[in-house]
Amino acid sequence: MSFDENLTALRHAVTHTLGVIDGKLRGKANKADVLTTEQVDQRIKTLIGSAPETLDTLAEIAEALGNNPNFAATITEQLGSKATKARVNELETQLSDALTALTDAFTQGAATIQNAQEVS
Repeated sequence: MSFDENLTALRHAVTHTLGVIDGKLRGKANKADVLTTEQVDQRIKTLIGSAPETLDTLAEIAEALGNNPNFAATITEQLGSKATKARVNELETQLSDALTALTDAFTQGAATIQNAQEVS
């Protein structure tokens, strides 16, 4: 191939490539069609601001829950740490035994005071 033929072939290749690139670029949005980050943020704020009361209620619920994104995991963990029924029964028995001992001690103390008053 001669220099002129190579140059012509190169020119056709470049023209073809530019045509492909131009076609792809035409399919892209231009700067006038693309919103800036600030414009997107403003549109979202406007949308939220005009939201129905349901979203206000959801925001209030989230605030009441401490805006905890892991609320479900936190509650599950707390529920898991609750006493089992067997532990509750064990504590009831211990409390009952302690109240019985306290009642017995009170009764004995009252009897001792009563006996001391009768002797005097």
